[in-house]
Amino acid sequence: MVEPRTPIKTWSSTKHEPSKRTDVHNLIRGMLEKELKIPAEPHKPIISLGLGEPTKANGYELPAVINEAIIEQIQKETVNGYTASSGMIEARKAIVEKFSHPDYPFTINDVVLAFGCSGALYNAISVLCETGDTLLVPRPGFPLALPIAENLGINLKYYDLLPEQNWEIDLDSLRAQADDRTKAILVNNPSNPCGSCFSKKHQLEIIAVADELKIPLIADEVYHGLVYEDDAEFTSFGNLTKDVPVICTGAISKIYALPGWRLGWTIVYNNQGYFDKVNENLHKHAMIQLHPTSLVQGALPRILKEVTPADMQTMKDKLRESSRYAFEKLSGIRGITPLRANAAMYMMVRIDTKEFKDIEDDVQFCQKLLNEQCCLVFPSTCFFAKNFFRVVICTSKANIDEFAARTTEFCAAHYKSDQ
Repeated sequence: MVEPRTPIKTWSSTKHEPSKRTDVHNLIRGMLEKELKIPAEPHKPIISLGLGEPTKANGYELPAVINEAIIEQIQKETVNGYTASSGMIEARKAIVEKFSHPDYPFTINDVVLAFGCSGALYNAISVLCETGDTLLVPRPGFPLALPIAENLGINLKYYDLLPEQNWEIDLDSLRAQADDRTKAILVNNPSNPCGSCFSKKHQLEIIAVADELKIPLIADEVYHGLVYEDDAEFTSFGNLTKDVPVICTGAISKIYALPGWRLGWTIVYNNQGYFDKVNENLHKHAMIQLHPTSLVQGALPRILKEVTPADMQTMKDKLRESSRYAFEKLSGIRGITPLRANAAMYMMVRIDTKEFKDIEDDVQFCQKLLNEQCCLVFPSTCFFAKNFFRVVICTSKANIDEFAARTTEFCAAHYKSDQ
């Protein structure tokens, strides 16, 4: 016989213990709320080079067709209801037409829409990993993998990137992290936070390791094609192998400068039939949260078809100009060393803590820079690494100038001795 539950005396006499899997940590958002909390009354205007937002305020005008496409959907008044949980057929077909390669084809059945690339990553990791499994992630790397892993009860293991080799993967480090519970290798290319893009040669080396280990790839390609230097060329991981199974994730947030519209996707490259059941479950998983906003789905075919290569080149030109300018302005400051970027919207800057009398690590550097100079950048601790900070380059030259001037003044106030 089951004993009856003894009721608590009052609601206020105890606290409900939440599920442990909901005690998750978004390192960027957590840093903003605690260590890097912006002062309510700053003594200087805030220079924020923290979040990568390619918005109008940062100089990134939308091609006219994007707003026209969403207005068209509003005026139709026919897409304000539910859609298929995996997304509208028309929207998924548009992704096939935009990204499928004749030699590496996929169909609408291999595409599932999600709430941004974040939602796409959550879905991909969810269907590949059981509680207690392991996911391999880059260091430095985008930190969303951590709260996803915590929520799902899976383990993260970190493989290293090589800053002096354009942030290529240390392949020996990658091999060393794999174990019998490893269910996927997460790669991010082009990279946030590193501002780098793998060469095709290096991608094939990564694929060879995945094939050797028989571990599939999740390719976070939210910056798909966003390379802006002559020495950089983007190729999707899905278009480089017919052996290793790959799930690619993407979104309209960065490449179309629409971070708030929250439409992303997974594309399943079901090589060797390895993902037969996974693909089926991705569609089932989409039934939990259902679909992204129907209006944005309705606008997607026009956006993917009518935003021109010239529009994309304009964005790349702006990023190249800002990246080179930031590198030039930061290169002459003692105690920090920027690393050249060639892709995405970021640049990593190394901190030489030996140069400073009272700065022990990257978090302390960024805290003091914010408090003393009202400049917001994220420490590499947010990206699983140490003694770098990330600069967002989708900003104006005026902001870069002011940031460099304030950082110069800040560093001068903290050097161990004058030189």
